[in-house]
Amino acid sequence: MHIDVRRSGGFAGTTRRWQLDTDTCSDPDGWSALLAALPRDAPTSDQPIPDDFTWTITFEQTTVTIPGRLLDGPWADLVTRVRSEGDQG
Repeated sequence: MHIDVRRSGGFAGTTRRWQLDTDTCSDPDGWSALLAALPRDAPTSDQPIPDDFTWTITFEQTTVTIPGRLLDGPWADLVTRVRSEGDQG
């Protein structure tokens, strides 16, 4: 499965991207467990904060956008792991 993580915004307004294919990883079962633990609804906010990052995460048929200050729990775990083990693009 392909996972794509994009971080945009911040003070400089730049975008960074990380990608990972779980089929080629050494721990596909761990990735499956991590994705299964994700809440079905991503945290959202009506109150934008200047210079906050926005995280856009895409996997399977799912795309979620999470404000940086609300990136927590399993979503943060997923982003951290993709950034650590994936390819930066």
